[in-house]
Amino acid sequence: MENIYHDADVELSILKGKTLAVIGYGIQGKAQAANARDSGCAVIVGTRASAESPSRAEAEADGFQTMDYAEATRRADVLLIELADPAQPAVYRTEIAPNLRPGQTLCFCHGFNVLYGAIDPPKTVNTVLFVPNAPGAFVRAKYQKGEGVYGCVSVDHDATGTAREIVLAIAKAVGSTRAGVVELSFQHETEGDNFEEQILYGGAIHLMRLCFQVMVEHGYSPSFAYAKSIRSLRSVLDVMDEHGIESYLTTRSSRTCEYAVRTRGPRVINEAAVREIFAETERGEFARDWMAEWALGMPKLHRMRRSAAESEMERTGVTWRRDFGA
Repeated sequence: MENIYHDADVELSILKGKTLAVIGYGIQGKAQAANARDSGCAVIVGTRASAESPSRAEAEADGFQTMDYAEATRRADVLLIELADPAQPAVYRTEIAPNLRPGQTLCFCHGFNVLYGAIDPPKTVNTVLFVPNAPGAFVRAKYQKGEGVYGCVSVDHDATGTAREIVLAIAKAVGSTRAGVVELSFQHETEGDNFEEQILYGGAIHLMRLCFQVMVEHGYSPSFAYAKSIRSLRSVLDVMDEHGIESYLTTRSSRTCEYAVRTRGPRVINEAAVREIFAETERGEFARDWMAEWALGMPKLHRMRRSAAESEMERTGVTWRRDFGA
């Protein structure tokens, strides 16, 4: 039986009198800091020590008190670790770990480094995890509408006897208990997230690119191919999310669409490859490859970025959004 928590199940009072330090003011840090502050929490932001740090300037412009990671660690009761996964171990070793004190809470935004042993928190602190299941800008936008984004929480180590209550309160402060949060293990959150990004995001993006490429190769207008490859999918995803896939297919799409999905869709999916990637993820191969890529300065990633940015599909997208609207 899953443990699912909503607003009515969680009290924010456990965070009263506590200082939350958001360590890293990026995609998630910016959103979670703003939401927690708007929920009444005392929030400070830890950034790189350089006064010229862009994230420090942005956080200060947003009204937050900022300081370097070490000082933020000393001042905080709860640390929300929002740095990129590969950047976390070095910052943790040099600036966070030497300044921890018993009874603090380390809350990670992804279980990656704890699961794979790159960070090994002391048993004198709570080690927990909270992840809203959406990019930061969406997390913020939903909160401002009085809504929330589904998320997950996990407790890896409970030093104070209150770790679960604290991480659930963090989830409520950020707005996720408005939609609901599920309790998972660090392993399932980490490897489930890694698997999703490889298969769902990776597969969908490459499928959209292939759809565009094949249509253009066969004489279709690039703008029409772009609309079919991206905008068409966007228009139905919210319907499927709200009503369910089967409801969309049987009552909210054409019979031609339904027949196409049911008969041709399975031919697009390489089930053996999906299962192979799942096994690689569980063996830690994806984590190993990604950490090695980061350590080398991300040469493969930079090359792939350049190639994709110069593609006909990306050039068409710029024109399409100008001519037809975002």
